[in-house]
Amino acid sequence: MNELDFKKRTMHKTSFKVTEKEKLGNTIAQMSSTDILEIGKGVLEVVGNGVVIADAKMDRFPIIYTNKAFEKITGYRMKEVLGMNCNFLQSDDRHQREIETIRQALTSGTSCNVTLRNYKKNGSMFWNQLSITPVKNKNGELTHFIGIQSDVTQRKKRALLRKAKSDVLEMVLKRSSFVHIVKAIQQILEKQIPDAIVAIMTADSKGKTLSEVTAPKLSKGLTRAILENVPIKPDFCCCATSAYYKKRVIQENIGQEVKWKKYADIVNGSGLKSCWSYPILDVKNEILGVLTIFHQDSKTPSELDEELIWEMVNLVSLAVEQISLRKQLQANLEELASYSKGLEKKVERKTEDLKKAIMDLEVTNVELVEQTNEAKAAELRAETNEAILMAIIKKFPKGAILLVDTEMQIHFMEGSELKDVQQQVKKSQKVKIEELQEFSGQRKSLFIEYVKRTLKGEHLSFETEYRRVPYAINTTPLSTDNGGITYALFVLLNITDRKQNEKNMLLNLKKEKELSDLKSRFISTASHEFRTPLSVILSSATLIEKQNQPGSEERRLKHLSRIKSNVQHLVTVLNDFLSLSKLEEGKTIAQLEWFDLVDFSKSMIDQMELSKKEGQTIVFEYETEKVPVFLDSKLMRHIVLNLLGNAIKYSAEGQKIILKVQENEQQVSLKVEDGGIGIPLNEQQYLFQRFFRAKNSLNIAGTGLGLHIVKQYAELMNGTLSFESMENKGSTFKVTFPKIIQKNEKSINN
Repeated sequence: MNELDFKKRTMHKTSFKVTEKEKLGNTIAQMSSTDILEIGKGVLEVVGNGVVIADAKMDRFPIIYTNKAFEKITGYRMKEVLGMNCNFLQSDDRHQREIETIRQALTSGTSCNVTLRNYKKNGSMFWNQLSITPVKNKNGELTHFIGIQSDVTQRKKRALLRKAKSDVLEMVLKRSSFVHIVKAIQQILEKQIPDAIVAIMTADSKGKTLSEVTAPKLSKGLTRAILENVPIKPDFCCCATSAYYKKRVIQENIGQEVKWKKYADIVNGSGLKSCWSYPILDVKNEILGVLTIFHQDSKTPSELDEELIWEMVNLVSLAVEQISLRKQLQANLEELASYSKGLEKKVERKTEDLKKAIMDLEVTNVELVEQTNEAKAAELRAETNEAILMAIIKKFPKGAILLVDTEMQIHFMEGSELKDVQQQVKKSQKVKIEELQEFSGQRKSLFIEYVKRTLKGEHLSFETEYRRVPYAINTTPLSTDNGGITYALFVLLNITDRKQNEKNMLLNLKKEKELSDLKSRFISTASHEFRTPLSVILSSATLIEKQNQPGSEERRLKHLSRIKSNVQHLVTVLNDFLSLSKLEEGKTIAQLEWFDLVDFSKSMIDQMELSKKEGQTIVFEYETEKVPVFLDSKLMRHIVLNLLGNAIKYSAEGQKIILKVQENEQQVSLKVEDGGIGIPLNEQQYLFQRFFRAKNSLNIAGTGLGLHIVKQYAELMNGTLSFESMENKGSTFKVTFPKIIQKNEKSINN
């Protein structure tokens, strides 16, 4: 049987003799109240699961009881299955290895846990996680078997769908043809969404129209009328609308849609009732096409359908972009080949020009010989000047000195800084500012401007940066014997240390200011949070003292309750301050251990009972009975109590609060949902800062430290804290941890 084929199968009921039914009736009638209570204990443990009780003393173990959850899972009522053997749920699918495991457990009177394919009353298949437990009487005799059922179809189906998605992704990576990839995606969708017909269309290069790629299950008339050359514009059809607005369009009943009226005859003849269209976009959010699912029922996609469809849409997008990249690469290769041919011709022309330049150089060589004597004299003068300047430079560590003339030529440059510029000056002896390499045009223009101002007699002092190194520069005009200014002297000094000291001073000043602000906020918060509870405690104690007479017990209990509540609030405030102090000092370290998150969460709910407002309820939701985690239980206690406490504090009386534990193969999460005052959108970015309180919560007691500490504790255990909130609609906080698997986890689950 194909594991992805979730189709209906025919059920075959097992026959049961009339005499055996009479015997069964007598057995049920003879059961004492004690027996029923003993059996009921197992039922109460798994209220949300299907429960089946079978008589172990009778042949073929007939069913004597089922609960409402069994009816919800299988579609069978208790009166329909009384006296039957449970193997009728396998229909004709009797070749599963798990059936033999069940048979051995029933024969030996032992327990077992299996996951197998079962079939509902309507014939549809579902994955059943079945746990069978034997029940014995006081004498140790086997009397009954209790079966606990869980429908794990969604989980099993998700695992199988992940493999299907992986197969399609492998086709994309192996560069399979686009048509084959699209057909594979279409087959997956049509197999997983019963009675669905999939059509995939691509957009033209200009994004103006859509055309059909594959839709073999649609009639030719419907394909030609709807899918060929569809203009991308709003309100033409759901496909065009989805492509135009780049979002999904769901039409539950296309017969009632105005835009489908012109195709009414064709649509009615096809038997199609609903239409779901999803845009296929590239990484730049440009439209590549549309994936449309036509359904024979008037319905909307389920959450699992949505997840599957979007994943397939992403795979189509990936395939389209891969093909586009291949085409672009081929075009680039062709363009490169053409450019290479043109480059060869340019090289030939440059070679001819070079030959001519060499001839010109040979002519000028004679002139250079005549200038040799003058060059030697100039070199002698340069050496004298260099000796003088070198003596000056030695007095300027971490700096450099350079001379620039009226022609903007650098005559001289030495020092411990700007070695790359020095190399250019030494190589050319006289290099113009405009010829400096690694200098931007803007820097060269500023350099020339400073030289001109210095040559006019100004003494300049300024700071600049070169390659992220700060320099202080002083310029001085140098005069000749006749009084004319011919050179500008530039003295550069590396001031990195000075700048760093300035930054350190500014940073220390900022830290001192932050510390001062934190102290002020701490004093303000602590004063308010301690003053109000202490006032309540004092007034309540005074009233209790005055109400000692008989008949005032209820009033005294009320005041005592107020004292306890405010003392608990003070303890919470002190714990928050202590936790913050330890976090700031780095003394908080996660001590990881294995424990069950479900039992742990139940105990936390029990602790919060006294903190709830009138009419408030805490609903605990979880998928499995045991969720082992490797975390710090003390830190987790603070996290859960804080999130539940916030939900209670910021929710009104009579509201419901939900605590939900979820897990998958990669991670475990704990979520707290409430319908309270919520967090204003413009203040959500500051939520995890110390002492932060939203404006709509200022009249409610709190330190503004709780969520900051929760986030720090979660990160200490490699977890993350996220939230969603809307003002006056409520908040959802979710803490997520990576799932750790070890060898003894199986024993913990058991």
